[in-house]
Amino acid sequence: MHMETTTGLSELMSVTCGGDRPATRARETMLAVLALASGLLLAAIWGVAAGSSSLELALSDLYKVPMVILLSAVTALPAGLLALRLTNAKLAGSELAGAFATSIFGGTLVLAVLAPLVAIYYHTSLRAGVPLAMASVFIALATASLLFARAVSRRMKGHARAGSLFAVVILVALFLAALLQFVALASPIIGVHGTGLELGVDGFHL
Repeated sequence: MHMETTTGLSELMSVTCGGDRPATRARETMLAVLALASGLLLAAIWGVAAGSSSLELALSDLYKVPMVILLSAVTALPAGLLALRLTNAKLAGSELAGAFATSIFGGTLVLAVLAPLVAIYYHTSLRAGVPLAMASVFIALATASLLFARAVSRRMKGHARAGSLFAVVILVALFLAALLQFVALASPIIGVHGTGLELGVDGFHL
């Protein structure tokens, strides 16, 4: 079982970094499930670091950060699948979902890698801890978006890509919109007092 998990993670890393897709649809579905589960675990690691200024916040972020990501993904995915159908794209819905799952894994992997740095700065700098945590979020979101677009584009090699990439744009936009509000509901996440980002759309002054 341990060997299977290790092999699956190795294959998942390869697919996320642009390697060959799994040979079968069943294997691709299994990797998508593994990607999402691993991504939520990685998000929990970052959550502990982002809340490390308080033991209570760190423990609550252990489940709040993965919950926010999961709920945002579940909220956005139906719109992306609908966009595929409305544009008559050649990409299958399961392929879009698989690419989305691996991109979430890639983004949360960035968060986990930066988590120790976030934790260190929380405990050694009064000014840099919160900005660094917020910067890590934006870097992870940018990474996940690029990985998602690349994965879909690779799946559409030799076919018209406009409809599929439109679905990517819709899915990413709605994921970000949902993420913003779920973060507001779960606030505070970054720092004991939260940040302006954790006010949701009300944090933007027009």
